[in-house]
Amino acid sequence: MTATTVSSADVAPVEALPPHYRRNFIAGLIHGVFFQASAAFASIHTVFPSLVALLTPAASAVGLMATLQNVGTVVPQLYTAYLIDGRERKKPWLLAIITTRFLSLGLLAWLIFQFGLSRPNLVLVALLALFGLFSLIGGMGTVIYADIFARAIPARRRGRFVGARQLFGYGLAILAGYVVKWILGQPERFPFPLNYALIIGLSAVTLAIALSGFALIKEPKPTTATRVLTSPQSIVQTSLALLRQSGNLRLLLLNRSLLTLSLALAPFFVVYARNDLAVPAATVGLYLSLQMLGAALSNILWGWLSDARGNRTVILGTSFSAMLAASLAWLTPESLGWLFGGVFLLLGATLSGMRVGYSNIILEMADEATRPVCVALQNTALAPLALAPLLVGFLAEIAPYSLLFALAAGLALVGLLAGLRLREPRFDAAGRCCLL
Repeated sequence: MTATTVSSADVAPVEALPPHYRRNFIAGLIHGVFFQASAAFASIHTVFPSLVALLTPAASAVGLMATLQNVGTVVPQLYTAYLIDGRERKKPWLLAIITTRFLSLGLLAWLIFQFGLSRPNLVLVALLALFGLFSLIGGMGTVIYADIFARAIPARRRGRFVGARQLFGYGLAILAGYVVKWILGQPERFPFPLNYALIIGLSAVTLAIALSGFALIKEPKPTTATRVLTSPQSIVQTSLALLRQSGNLRLLLLNRSLLTLSLALAPFFVVYARNDLAVPAATVGLYLSLQMLGAALSNILWGWLSDARGNRTVILGTSFSAMLAASLAWLTPESLGWLFGGVFLLLGATLSGMRVGYSNIILEMADEATRPVCVALQNTALAPLALAPLLVGFLAEIAPYSLLFALAAGLALVGLLAGLRLREPRFDAAGRCCLL
């Protein structure tokens, strides 16, 4: 019997952890978990649409709000990539952004409480303006957070980090849904506008806790200070070069575009349930909890798939989930309205998968020098689609929801087919996105 010699080349290298990894993992969890709870209290898919419906009967206002979120999220990202390109310290920028968002929510809660009954039009205008600001600076924060996150958490641990962050975050978000249900289900104790002022105020409080978590993060130094964007003009030139050179990036954008168009209907799920299925107001809180439950349960799968199989698999699962959500909304008869809760379970799974799949795959596609511009490009390229919810809002006033939900299911199906052609950059060098 002969001994087998194992060379060092046969042993998988141990992944080196960046400085302060454990501290940043825990601090990042605190930030992410309470950020998720804050987003639940101020949900664009449940709480805000039901609030807007009380302030105005126009469905287009709901579409306008979703459009403001989409536009604000994508418009500043490429310029933000230019602003932070080559900078060693990016954390102060994000601290300022989170603080501004916290103040915006606090001001909105006060305005709802003070003027919700006496001056609803003023509250609606203020809500749209503050939400627009909230989304705009949030779009800036997306690029900065992605760069810090990529340096703090190595690639093969991002799935478990995002999985743990979203699992605990959605646990709090489910609780937030029950709190919303409890508040909205007691109109004699919490009449309008006190009820919505309390809910938005809770969103501000949980965001303040998220801010404290992010403040504890030790930002790792970048390994290179190379500037890719040397002038504002180079933003367009570099973006076009990346798109020309990476067919995989183009496929990713196609898949995400189709999914984004499909999800333009998501804010109208609750409007349809309230108006056409005649569900009670308190059910909005139940839908929120179901959405968070779907996100939490699916997140275990998404996190495992991200680490073990790569993010292409997550994106395919997400596309399938989006198709099922729209299909169930389309096919649920009014006599079985209770089935509509499944739409929000699947919606939660879809949104959770998008956060894991799209955010992680672009970090592995890009090298450190091009990471900020690749992250920004992935989102900015979808800017024209930001108007989709506004268009859907107008269509919802003239077309049946069944037709719109069928269209959403079809778009998600085509997105799934496009996703099947994606390459996994972790295992296939041809799937990477960098400047040649």
